[in-house]
Amino acid sequence: MKLASKAFYFAAALMVLSISSVASVVINEMELNPPEGGVDWVEIYNPDTESMDISGWGAEITDGSWVGKFPAVPAGTILSARGFYVFNGLSSWNHNDGGYVELYSASGELMDRTANRQDTMNNDFTYGRHPDGYDTDTDGDWGLGSATKGQSNVR
Repeated sequence: MKLASKAFYFAAALMVLSISSVASVVINEMELNPPEGGVDWVEIYNPDTESMDISGWGAEITDGSWVGKFPAVPAGTILSARGFYVFNGLSSWNHNDGGYVELYSASGELMDRTANRQDTMNNDFTYGRHPDGYDTDTDGDWGLGSATKGQSNVR
């Protein structure tokens, strides 16, 4: 095999590895109807064994025609292996206590999307993946339980 061909395959392998690590960060927990005085929030989780830079990533909640966009992740933010990052909403947000969440990379690529959820209880119960990062793209990935903002979801 020629040297140029080896370099090409090596570069391609590195690209596949970097894409797979980016693709594994998922929405892990969401608060769509917080208790009095609280704010909506979304937690993401990195199930990988390596840290990754999530600078500029974004998330939003869509509830009917209402969209709540979270501020982008600050520059230089590293999400550690098996670590959590929380997007906090604004106290002025007012929607119908539900919706779906989308997670975007810094380039605007859709990384993860939840199903539509409804939360009418106005308490500290949230929808979360059980176990953390569990992603089979089915409803069975999610459960309703006590909020564990920024921490592992427990049943």
